[in-house]
Amino acid sequence: MTYENYIKAKIVDFAASEAHRHGGAEGMLAVAQVLANRVAAGWGDWDAILRTAPDYIGTVQSPAVIDKRDISFRHLLGRIDDIYHGTADDSNVNIEDDRGKTPALYYAELHNIDRQWFIDNITSQQDRHPRLATVGPLTFFG
Repeated sequence: MTYENYIKAKIVDFAASEAHRHGGAEGMLAVAQVLANRVAAGWGDWDAILRTAPDYIGTVQSPAVIDKRDISFRHLLGRIDDIYHGTADDSNVNIEDDRGKTPALYYAELHNIDRQWFIDNITSQQDRHPRLATVGPLTFFG
């Protein structure tokens, strides 16, 4: 196994644990894209981003049990390379307009925000962290 594959496996694990319960692959892919956006924004390398990812979520989830045969999980596996290498279509969570690209860096289930940090620093500062997208029950912020 290569280090790159190790990191991609950790991305899949985190994205699945955060969004698999919502059904379909799109939520998991959106969470993985947020991690890639953080790397691109200079928050750190992949390993650092994955280590600190739980610090920036708005909704704490209980661990998910993933069936490795699940079609949405398989779809995530098939598309994780593109996210890792920065070649994925990221329009599901990022906005691009005449001002440039606004990447999603945070997400939460708006009906279930259970971290005060997220309320104080993200949802109450819409001018700094605008809502960019909704994928299933997850809302993504810049």
